[in-house]
Amino acid sequence: MNELTSVSALVSQRAASIGSETIMRTKNRGIWKAVTWEQLDAHVRAIGTALLAAGFARGDTMAILSETRLEAVYADLAILGCGAASVAINPDDDSDRVQHILASTGSRVAFVENEEQLDKILTIRAHCPALSHIVVFDMKGLRDFSDAGCVSLAAFAETGGEADWTGSVQAIKPDQTAMIHFPPGKITGPGRGMTHGEVLQALNAARTRLAIHRHDERLAVSNLADITERVWGLYLALDRGCISNYPEAPDTVIENLQELQPTVLGADAVVWNHLHSLATARAAAATSTQRMAYEWGMRAGSRGGPLGLLAGYFVLHAVKREFGLNRLRLAYAGGASVSPATLDWAASLGLAIQRLDDHGEISGQPIEHRQIRMQKASA
Repeated sequence: MNELTSVSALVSQRAASIGSETIMRTKNRGIWKAVTWEQLDAHVRAIGTALLAAGFARGDTMAILSETRLEAVYADLAILGCGAASVAINPDDDSDRVQHILASTGSRVAFVENEEQLDKILTIRAHCPALSHIVVFDMKGLRDFSDAGCVSLAAFAETGGEADWTGSVQAIKPDQTAMIHFPPGKITGPGRGMTHGEVLQALNAARTRLAIHRHDERLAVSNLADITERVWGLYLALDRGCISNYPEAPDTVIENLQELQPTVLGADAVVWNHLHSLATARAAAATSTQRMAYEWGMRAGSRGGPLGLLAGYFVLHAVKREFGLNRLRLAYAGGASVSPATLDWAASLGLAIQRLDDHGEISGQPIEHRQIRMQKASA
């Protein structure tokens, strides 16, 4: 196997060696659909060759404005593979913030999720002189829409022709910028870049820090603007062969956790704190007998020993299953600190949430938006 130069090269290598194995799944109309390495590579290659055919390459920057979904992953890996820099934008960001990111990075292409995100781009397009292409993932509600600068992802992916995707991926150098991150909160301010070499260095460190195994299962609960999801989630999962599962919508996260029961869960503090709050609220709404059992189980679990084992068997096993944590063996968090109360709650369940301090200052989504989304997910 050739020396790895980028995450896109990793995808091509795995497609050639273990192409029939599942590496991702997505929930669509209630059904989990598998994506193999070969299928992942084909999607990335189609978008990447289209970008190359349109004249985009090293030195360019392209943006992704989308919730967590497979198409955003395909676009990100395609951008990296054609030698350009990828900047992921939080879909909750307002138009002023989006304008600042697009204009300051000189983004020439914007991949957007749907009609809502397209409208956001169109209102500020005149202030982003470098922006020439807008590619839309989901065309629902846009059947009669026509704009020379906009195209659906399906149509765009068919325009690659004979562009040399393999050559482009192989030509990537460690010092090329792979991605640009913008710290959440402030509307203005500079982005922070990572080269392909730095991404691979981060993956190398993550292999030691997080014991993720081949065929582990994880649920992607944050979007690509969160570096915990992007590098320590998506890229590390690709590197390790962990299967990434993508929810049908942001408000189905709790339901999908319950159904999937992942072995790995990396999330920001809002998600972990919300799971704790939700468990507390449900216990308070339960019968007096159930509430007493829950409270006893949590106390016994925190103390450990034989009584803790007994509580785990009779009470805590059901609690973990209720919140999709029954098979969980690796839990971690980036960005803002998880509350002490939540850490204690998790510990009582036998879960140790690892803190990723190395990059917390540039990760995460604005806290208020994440709280609102998690509340909707459990409604």
